[in-house]
Amino acid sequence: MEAKTDLRDNAMVLQITGEVDTYTAPLLREHLDEAFAQAADRRLAVVLNVTDVSFMASSGLSVLVEYHLRGVDKGTPLRVVAPAGSVLRALRATTLNEMIELHASVPEALSGR
Repeated sequence: MEAKTDLRDNAMVLQITGEVDTYTAPLLREHLDEAFAQAADRRLAVVLNVTDVSFMASSGLSVLVEYHLRGVDKGTPLRVVAPAGSVLRALRATTLNEMIELHASVPEALSGR
């Protein structure tokens, strides 16, 4: 898994690529920790772009739930960009799409719609 963070006007955008499994989920957690810390300092949202993630195991989904709840608690929204593919299917199969704020594109997530 690879990650890249980009500061935008109203959000920290974290783009991840590759696979999120038992071995890489801790790395995702580290990147989200950093993104949330930077976002909280600036009162921004965190946009997690998983468009180029080819596989996300239950351990990765657990990380998403953890940071969604953290965002609700701390007032730092987590917005996930998952326009199609295996991650979106996993989110729908587990009904996490009803909990986590999903968007079809980064611009849509940045607008908060």
